[in-house]
Amino acid sequence: MLNRALLIFLCVFALLLAGGCGNNESGSVSEDEIVIELVNQTDDITIAVALFYGPNLDDWGEDLLGDETIEPGETVSFVLPRESYSIIPLTDQFFVLSPARDISEDYRLQIGEEGTVPVLVANNSQFDIASFYFSPSDSDDWGEDWLGGEVVASGIGKYFFVEPGTYDILALGYDGDTLFRQDGKEITERTIIPFRDAD
Repeated sequence: MLNRALLIFLCVFALLLAGGCGNNESGSVSEDEIVIELVNQTDDITIAVALFYGPNLDDWGEDLLGDETIEPGETVSFVLPRESYSIIPLTDQFFVLSPARDISEDYRLQIGEEGTVPVLVANNSQFDIASFYFSPSDSDDWGEDWLGGEVVASGIGKYFFVEPGTYDILALGYDGDTLFRQDGKEITERTIIPFRDAD
């Protein structure tokens, strides 16, 4: 993953390069094309960048939204040649939403879900977060890694969407060392979890 300054530069660069590789026009779709829908189910988060990676796209990723945004409640469809793609949606502050990898068929990527609240994990430390866990405080185990193989790199912020409740939170580095732990965190509304280096 890239640090935030480089990510912002790449996003701006991609904005300049993007020129209609995807669109939100509904028209007909041939057998040689797929439709990727990006659905904003959040209450108050704007999707400002949709970085796509795949054949015939820039290696650094191309923002196929161009000057458009996806406001809460809106859906935008991208019609692309039938290949394999990855997508990283970003907010207007370049916080990562829910990435999707290896999309090769019609696909619907939903950001947020009814009954959940957004939690922003802001990694302001020098370490990359390789695993992240939200476990209900009354649970005996940590459950599955919420990153699912992704990484929250140093200098990057990433949104998760969780059901309101009280959670134990754990962040691990590549070697499995604990980078951050907080028990009994009540989450009932939009929450920011800042992670910084220890003093």
